[in-house]
Amino acid sequence: MPKRMNTVRINHAPAQQQSVAQSDRYRLSMRGLLRDTGATDAERVVSCAVHLWPLMIAFLAPLALFVPLVLWLAFRRRSPLVDDHCREAMNAQCTLLVLVLVPCIGWILLIPWSVLSVVSLLRAGIAGADAEFFRYPAILRPIR
Repeated sequence: MPKRMNTVRINHAPAQQQSVAQSDRYRLSMRGLLRDTGATDAERVVSCAVHLWPLMIAFLAPLALFVPLVLWLAFRRRSPLVDDHCREAMNAQCTLLVLVLVPCIGWILLIPWSVLSVVSLLRAGIAGADAEFFRYPAILRPIR
């Protein structure tokens, strides 16, 4: 069975802009992640904040999914970088919600997944600040 690669879908550019200039907008970074060279500072801040938000409000767990959802609805058509980071943050929070709600297997997996999640949150925040696309390991992706 071939190994499935995690890919980033970039389908936000209008057809008239998909020329040589479009191919120059996305490049590979030094870490091997796809980077949006046309991202503004505001897009970078939002991309970083959606991942670090759950760490800031750990005691208010329902807001951890609400804030990325609101930012995604506001920015999804304006910026492919913010769209991707918000979807990825919501997917990570949905996975955490499933692990908390499923009593047997979920609670056993919750501790190792939480450690992996905190490390991935920090890595995703750094990638967002650097305008790089990021994929969390070991999460469900109900929002595509």
